[in-house]
Amino acid sequence: MNDKLKELIKRLREGPFGTDISKTDVYLNTLMNEAADELTETLDILEKQQKIIRRIYVDHFPNTWFVCGEMGDKDQNGLPKYIEVCPAYGLDWSHVYERTDRTIGGMGS
Repeated sequence: MNDKLKELIKRLREGPFGTDISKTDVYLNTLMNEAADELTETLDILEKQQKIIRRIYVDHFPNTWFVCGEMGDKDQNGLPKYIEVCPAYGLDWSHVYERTDRTIGGMGS
């Protein structure tokens, strides 16, 4: 659904004739941009609500977890030595993970 909204926002911003504003009415273009702005705000709210719902109803959404705290010194990238990970909102326990300084990705592993 988010992809459909993003595509609609893109089409509204481009207008009926693409990005060539000389072919379209300025008033219509203004209305379409206002609609795109409103849809963008709605999409942001929906994405935030989706995160909250996934955290509260973890039994309906497996593999939903989030970082709930940080501890220790931060490295040059701003990453803390330890992070606290909670598997679901409202639990009274969490796990602590330690930074290993091992890089995975473009720089090798």
